[in-house]
Amino acid sequence: MNTDELYGNGEPEETAPAETDTASEPIAGTQEIQKAEEPAAEEKPLKKPKKKKKRTVSLFMAIIAALFAALLAAQITFICVKQSFDNRLAALQLNEYSNEKLSLLDYIYRKNYINEIDEKKLNDGLVKGYIYGVGDKYGNYMNAEEYDAYRKTLNAQMDGIGVSVIWDADLQAIEIIYVYENSPAEAAGLIQGDYIIGVDGKESAELGYDQTVASIRGERGTKVELTVLSGTEKKTVTAERAPIEIKTVKYYNKDNIGIIAISDFYSDTPDELKAAVEALQAQGCDRLIFDLRNNPGGLLDAVVAALDYLLPEGIIVRTVAADGKETEYKSDASCVDMPMVAIVNGSTASAAELFTSSLMDYGKVTVIGTKTYGKGTVTAPYSLGDGSVVYVSMMLYYPPKSDNFEGKGITPDIELDLSEEAKKININKLTYEQDDQLKKAVEIIKNK
Repeated sequence: MNTDELYGNGEPEETAPAETDTASEPIAGTQEIQKAEEPAAEEKPLKKPKKKKKRTVSLFMAIIAALFAALLAAQITFICVKQSFDNRLAALQLNEYSNEKLSLLDYIYRKNYINEIDEKKLNDGLVKGYIYGVGDKYGNYMNAEEYDAYRKTLNAQMDGIGVSVIWDADLQAIEIIYVYENSPAEAAGLIQGDYIIGVDGKESAELGYDQTVASIRGERGTKVELTVLSGTEKKTVTAERAPIEIKTVKYYNKDNIGIIAISDFYSDTPDELKAAVEALQAQGCDRLIFDLRNNPGGLLDAVVAALDYLLPEGIIVRTVAADGKETEYKSDASCVDMPMVAIVNGSTASAAELFTSSLMDYGKVTVIGTKTYGKGTVTAPYSLGDGSVVYVSMMLYYPPKSDNFEGKGITPDIELDLSEEAKKININKLTYEQDDQLKKAVEIIKNK
């Protein structure tokens, strides 16, 4: 039933006063008849007996009419009041809270709270509170604006200047670790290693990481003024925002070993992965190392497509929904037949864990690093009707042959952590000499 049906479009409340006024007219008419008959008692009844009888009958009919009108008015009023109550009850159940305690809490606050209530924040908070209350640790709520921005990242699209960045806690600034080719950042002269210390006159230390990044992004065609620390030189540059294609796959050739870092599994990741493998093969690489450290996951379809490219014919993953329904995803016969090693850590999660475990199940990869995060569930977005969505944990997924790893993670074949000194450095800035895990991966794959 839709909202209009429950509310009745407000018609009962609009028509009720008109019906009540109409029903009151006979009562007013009766009162006028009674007042007209008061002097008639002084007339001689024997001279006009028929007229007196007629008046008696008229008075009786007037009383009956008045009673009938009063009864009709009461019935109409009751129906209208009941309809109004039903409508309000339906609205309460639909738009407010079915829980009595929440309803009482809302009543208390609306009656006694000294400040103004922000209805949008209240509704957002109630949704987030519900997710927290049911215990869905992967559940998430996004309003319309947040979901629109997030969906663009999943499609590897964003309006910005074209840089990958990390936060430098000591400088309280954003460090550029990668500049996209043909991007506004490149055109403005920004290079890897530069620090953005201010945006449009506001210092990054004041804004913080999230707000600084949000301020750099913006609608295509608009301009942003950046205060940049490049080496020891402080300068101000202006960049015009443009559509940016986010790259989730970066690669390079080291002694004919292809090293492929996958940051996320977005919609374009499978194509990027295929292009990287083919480019490395063309350069003479005959072995592959997949760096999945700090990869939080991404889209199920994306990781399935990536695995389909790498794996031989067979099951890639099996999902089990809340109702027990099982779905299998399969690979075709074509595959990449090269020795492989994968590097993982405690921030390797979800789709990245599935990528790792599926390669392990087919004996395609040796895994080194530390135990992974342990997210073996699929979350999916459900619309809340106003552009906002709630992400719900709605399926468990299982690798081709091994068990679900929810809450357990994946234990590497060779457990190896970074040195204490290396842990203090952002993983994106580690040199080969500082990266014990990568050095071990190269050592292992040379012997395959």
